[in-house]
Amino acid sequence: DNKRAIGHRRVEEGGDGWPGVLAYVSVLVLVFVCVRENALSLDWFGAGRFQAGRVVSGEWWRAVTALTVHRELDHLGGNLAFGAFFGYFVGKYFGNGFGWLAVLLAATGANALNAWVQSPAHHSIGASTAVFAALGMLATYTWRRGYLRDTPWRSRIAPIIASLGLLAFTGTAGENTDLGAHLFGFITGLG
Repeated sequence: DNKRAIGHRRVEEGGDGWPGVLAYVSVLVLVFVCVRENALSLDWFGAGRFQAGRVVSGEWWRAVTALTVHRELDHLGGNLAFGAFFGYFVGKYFGNGFGWLAVLLAATGANALNAWVQSPAHHSIGASTAVFAALGMLATYTWRRGYLRDTPWRSRIAPIIASLGLLAFTGTAGENTDLGAHLFGFITGLG
């Protein structure tokens, strides 16, 4: 009877999440079509994919362009689904401009870190680094903003534990999975 009441704090919203999601989906689908159709007779895949040795030797833009390149429809579909889901909340809580810029910077930083720790021959593609950066951002945001304040410690760390579970469940499967990019994306997102 004398226990202090458990309080939940309302999540503050900084904007509508849909415009950022629409831009994200549009860019990924447009680049996917350009890669598949060799639009303008350019090698979109070769020009945009992440190659650790080339990033370290000065082609820094590959840390950004690799986030947009996909070859298979299922790879694109997974990144669209999870990226749109997490990106919607990033846009809603941080605002579309700041939120998506933060995701882009975190994912680019993650790719740069990945370039430094991988062999020069390492290469990868896809927006999953950005997806895990968004997941890390959301975990830190809900944890640090105190939305589960006045709750037992297990409840307060639930966003971090849940996001680690999602990282482990969705970010480690498959033979072509870039574990370093996923992990660094999540870590830079947490930061």
